[in-house]
Amino acid sequence: MRTQTKELQTGLTPANALQILKDGNQRFINNLKANRNLLQQVNETAEGQYPFAVILSCIDSRTSAELIFDQGLGDIFSVRIAGNFVNEDILEPVSLGDS
Repeated sequence: MRTQTKELQTGLTPANALQILKDGNQRFINNLKANRNLLQQVNETAEGQYPFAVILSCIDSRTSAELIFDQGLGDIFSVRIAGNFVNEDILEPVSLGDS
């Protein structure tokens, strides 16, 4: 799996991004995670991150968006909060994730 780059991010449509998440979730459900070199991803994202999706999820430690959608480092801008509400404190980091 390739690390998300600015070029890859720019070329994605919302439909493509949603399909990537659906495909990743299907891999998760089937326990067929993608093969990733995490050390390589750490090095490739050291200068910047180019997530293709912003995911708002529960802060519960059992619900990691990266695992549930089988994505690597820098692929998802993850915003986590306790409770089921969205306010200005949450919307600000979400808006930063899509810029």
